[in-house]
Amino acid sequence: MYCAGQASHANGGQISAESGAPWMSPVIRREFPRWLFDRHRPFSLDLFRMGSGAILWLGSSLRNTSRRRYLANHGPLHALTRYSLGVWKEYETDLGSALIPGSGVLYLYRTRREWEGARELLSWEGDLSIQVEALDPDGCIKRMPHLQYASIAPAGGFWYPDDRFGDCEAACRKLLDHVVRNGARMHLGDMVRSIEPGPESATLVTGRGRYRAGRVVIAAGVGSVALARSAGIRLPIYPVKGYTRTYSASPLSCDGPALADQSRKVVLTPLGNRLRAAGLAEFAGFDDQLDDRFLRRIQDSVSDWLPELRHASSELDWACLRAMTPDGLPILGAAQAGTVILNVGHGPLGWTLAAGSARIVADGIGSHGNRCDIDPSPFRFTQQRGSVGWPGILPASPGITR
Repeated sequence: MYCAGQASHANGGQISAESGAPWMSPVIRREFPRWLFDRHRPFSLDLFRMGSGAILWLGSSLRNTSRRRYLANHGPLHALTRYSLGVWKEYETDLGSALIPGSGVLYLYRTRREWEGARELLSWEGDLSIQVEALDPDGCIKRMPHLQYASIAPAGGFWYPDDRFGDCEAACRKLLDHVVRNGARMHLGDMVRSIEPGPESATLVTGRGRYRAGRVVIAAGVGSVALARSAGIRLPIYPVKGYTRTYSASPLSCDGPALADQSRKVVLTPLGNRLRAAGLAEFAGFDDQLDDRFLRRIQDSVSDWLPELRHASSELDWACLRAMTPDGLPILGAAQAGTVILNVGHGPLGWTLAAGSARIVADGIGSHGNRCDIDPSPFRFTQQRGSVGWPGILPASPGITR
C-alpha cells in the first residue's frame, strides 16, 4: 500500500466548495422512475450482490430525499465544504505550493427540464448564500467557448467560481512529504487487521505486530467498515463504486474551467496536459472491478462535450469505492469507545471534505482547543446515525483495509 493508492489515486479531481450537496436529494426522487428506463442512467443497482443489509441502507438513504431532510443535511454539509476549502488554502500557504491549482467549475444540463429542476433546488437554499451564477445556453458557451464545438448544446448551466480542481494524488504526496519532513513516522506497506479498544488506550493489530496508542483514528474509506467492526462499532456505511478514465491529451485548459455533466453525473477535469473523466454510481457490494459498460457511459459523455476525444484511448481506467452514509454527512469524532476516533463516510466528496474533517477530528483529540468556526455536532457518531440496530453489511475484503 502507498500514499493515495485507492479512492484518491484517480478520482474526479474537483473540490466542490460551493456545489457540494448530499447525494440523496429530491432530484433522485423525481428522476428515479425515468432513470430506470434510461440506458445512460447515472447509477446501477445489482440487488444480488448488494445483500439484504444494503437494501435497508438504501431505504434509509431514500428517506433523505425529501425536501425537509435534504435541506437539514445540506446546511451543515455546505458549511463543512466551505470551511474545508479554507483549510486547504492554509495548507497551500504552509507548503508554499498550489495543491489545488485550478479554479471554477461549469455545471451543464442536457435538457431544460433538468436545468429548471436544479434551479428550483437552488431556490430553496437561499439561506446558504451559495456562490453560483445561473447561465442560459449562450451564457454557458460564453463562459467556456470550447463548447461551441460540442456535439450537443447545453440547455443551461451553473457557474461555481469558488470550486477548485487539481490532481488529488499529487496533492496527497506533497502533504505526505511535508508531514514526514516535520517528524511524522509513516508505516506504509503494512496492514491493520483489527483494533482493540480499551478505556485508556487502543491497540492496533497489524501484519507486523501490535501498536498501542492513546487514540486511534479510523480514516480508511470503505475499509473503515471492517476496522470499526473489529472494535465493536457498526457503521452505517455502504460502498458505492465510481469510475474514472484518464486521457493523455486535454482540450480543456488547466486554468479552467472544469466541467460537470449533471445529466449523466460525470465530471471532466483538466489535469495539466491530461483529462480526467469520472462519475456514475454502481451499487454492487465491495466489488471494485471495472465494468466496460460504465466505462463506455463515461466515454459517451466525453464524446458529447469534447468530440475531439471521441476515438481517444484512455491511458488509465480506474474504479474506486466511495464510503456513503444514508444522510450524506461524514461521521467525525469519538465512537462509543472514546479511544477510537472516526473520520469516515465522506462519499463522493472525499477530497472536498478531507481538510476540514481532519481539522475537526484533530481539534477533538488535541490540546490546542477548537479552531473550527462551524458546528461539528451534525457529524458526530450517535445512536440515531450509528450502528445500534443497524443490519450487517458485507465484510470488506482484506485488500480494502490496508
